[in-house]
Amino acid sequence: MPEEKSQDIVSARKEKWMDQWLDALMSTYPNESARFFKDTTDPFANPVGSAFRNGIRNLFEVLAADAYDPEAARKALDPMVRVRAIQELTPSAALGFIPQIKAIMARDGKAVSNAAGADKIRMDKIAEHADKALLTAFDLYMGCKKHVYTLRAQQARNSVRQLLVKNELISELPDIDPAVME
Repeated sequence: MPEEKSQDIVSARKEKWMDQWLDALMSTYPNESARFFKDTTDPFANPVGSAFRNGIRNLFEVLAADAYDPEAARKALDPMVRVRAIQELTPSAALGFIPQIKAIMARDGKAVSNAAGADKIRMDKIAEHADKALLTAFDLYMGCKKHVYTLRAQQARNSVRQLLVKNELISELPDIDPAVME
């Protein structure tokens, strides 16, 4: 029976916590952008806001699970981290919203003061899973940044090559079939 009560505390506050968590994420944007991301629900008109709303919802489900599932966390985090990785944010600013769920739960004095036994354990587990999710997000973030820098370097290399070919400083070699090279 205590496990059922624990589920009730988390379930009763889940929507409130997710809204506050989304607000924490949106607070990193200018007011007008944040309002648009949060209020425009059409995923075609607002793919960023949709990614954030769905990501927060899915990530909360991962954090509230009995056991941390790194693959489910990666799937929930990926769209949000991809957006944050292409923006000019430091890693701490890009990913700092993830552990804020712990502060949101702590600020909810009623939940914390009523949390005892299984309730407290469940909330502690969510906080522990948030720490693990932050590490997962950092791995994703670094992979995205590496990909972005690789694309930029390749684009610069191609631009210089095209400029050299255009000015006839080098000649363009035809593509050679790898089978001919053997």
